[in-house]
Amino acid sequence: MNVYVARQPILDKNRETVAYELLFRDGTSNYMSGNTDGYTATKNILTNSMVSLGLNTLTNNKKAFINFTGKNIEDGNVQLLSAETSYIEILENTEPTPSLIESCKKLRQKGYKFVLDDFIYDKKYKPLIDLVDIIKIDFLITTNPTERRMMRSIIPSHIKLLAEKIENEEDYYQAVTFGYELFQGYFFCKPLVISRKALPTKELSQLLLLREVNAENIDTKKLENIIKQDISLVHKLLNYINSPGVGLSNSVYNIRQAIVLMGIEKVRNWLNLIFLQKFIENKPNEIFIMSIIRARFCELMAGNMNCSETEKDAAFLVGVLSLSNIVLDESLEQAVIDLGLSDKIKEALFNEKSFLGQLLEIAVIYEKGQWTKVDEWLKKYSFSAVKIAQLYNNALVWANGINTD
Repeated sequence: MNVYVARQPILDKNRETVAYELLFRDGTSNYMSGNTDGYTATKNILTNSMVSLGLNTLTNNKKAFINFTGKNIEDGNVQLLSAETSYIEILENTEPTPSLIESCKKLRQKGYKFVLDDFIYDKKYKPLIDLVDIIKIDFLITTNPTERRMMRSIIPSHIKLLAEKIENEEDYYQAVTFGYELFQGYFFCKPLVISRKALPTKELSQLLLLREVNAENIDTKKLENIIKQDISLVHKLLNYINSPGVGLSNSVYNIRQAIVLMGIEKVRNWLNLIFLQKFIENKPNEIFIMSIIRARFCELMAGNMNCSETEKDAAFLVGVLSLSNIVLDESLEQAVIDLGLSDKIKEALFNEKSFLGQLLEIAVIYEKGQWTKVDEWLKKYSFSAVKIAQLYNNALVWANGINTD
């Protein structure tokens, strides 16, 4: 069975990712459009995708929030998951029937934890409230600040509040002030400051180096000089090229030799990854994770569309730099100027109609679980639904490895 899987991060007040909500769709039928009921879709996902994809791979060993209908819970489908790794998210349209309440009580005794989705207060939910650990408040539904604040006073203090669909810093800070502890949405994927800001000396020097790295006329000698300016880069490059994953038969101890063996474009991509890590030291690590997933996914997609090595390297770079405006806290237009990007990369970041722009588009819509748009993209390019699911999972596995290095 073909299953699309994406994930949305859930962050704490320190902006650390503590869990992921998994967004699924059975590729053989359009779950999102209602052609497959929620019960069947969830059951198929649990019995097929969890086995083939692996829950720990999807969440990088963090907790998973997974949606369940009342019928899924009553039929025991929950027990296909480990109580230690999952939260059972009860959908907002679930009726709190006596049989459902009894099933939840039995599951709690076995260690399972529950989340109540898109909560709007109603007395009939009192039996469920007594059983859940987390309650989600959708900030696009509950828009009144007074109502948002009131949720903390009417919901027992031992239950954590999760502010959902937080898309800007204003809503995030408001939720923190009102006592919410968990946050879901892409508020951290927007620049904190759109106006130009002065960079600290250390970051400015790194930015100047990054600008040199992305120059169109870069050559082996210039790359070598850039790397030699930072002793940590020397160690990282030599450690990387001598690692078992690269598979060289003889050790490399010379920077120029390493560049020749890897190729200028791959060294360029590697340096962009390293500098990205340096710039996000005071930002959510999820930004780095999303960037490298996009990069690897774009590269794999290009490879499966019979692109040249040069095009694959360019696709990777587009993914890495797709959140550069967030990293630098400025507009994308200014970030492109600061990084001195080539015309091809600029076009990809600003023009979805370009080939590289189309690869970035599919990476972003897949990441967000916008399955209808994914289907449209696949149809437009006659690309296999089975293959794209495999490639995205491969990108997740690769990114998990990079993030733990």
